[in-house]
Amino acid sequence: MLEFVPERIDRAVVMNVFQNQQPAAGALTAASVVDSFVGADFVVAVHNWLIGTQLRYVIFDFQDEKEVPADFVEELMQLMKRVRIPFLFTGVMDRPRALLKSYDYTSKFPIFASIEEAVSYLESKYPNLLMVSHDGIVFGSPIEMVRSRLNGKPGEEDGEMPAEDED
Repeated sequence: MLEFVPERIDRAVVMNVFQNQQPAAGALTAASVVDSFVGADFVVAVHNWLIGTQLRYVIFDFQDEKEVPADFVEELMQLMKRVRIPFLFTGVMDRPRALLKSYDYTSKFPIFASIEEAVSYLESKYPNLLMVSHDGIVFGSPIEMVRSRLNGKPGEEDGEMPAEDED
């Protein structure tokens, strides 16, 4: 399962992305964890985190992760279009890099070899973005992953009971 852990690097917030090999609490198998938190669920968590923290950029550090799900990268590209803030990527291996290029990402932003390069780019192109308060950010702890309501069975969201048929 991928996890997102915000860290402070210089004046910037960097979202470390890494594989957690431990199943989530209450999960039956590692495979079910991966299946339940792919693509849209990850991006919903990132979106909610961005809204909650009021951060106007995001730096994803893939730390040379080889297994970054394609649907996750695709959903990130869709989110980037909707929120219209800089999404910067570092430590990107060949497969995710090719996918980013297929979305014409590199015409907007470069892909960075290091976090420091991405932070330097933000400082030069968008200095005001780095002046935002980091008060609402919990550094060193994974952001909360919430299953999309669409992934559950009808009537099972948030502990709801299925409606009974009226006679």
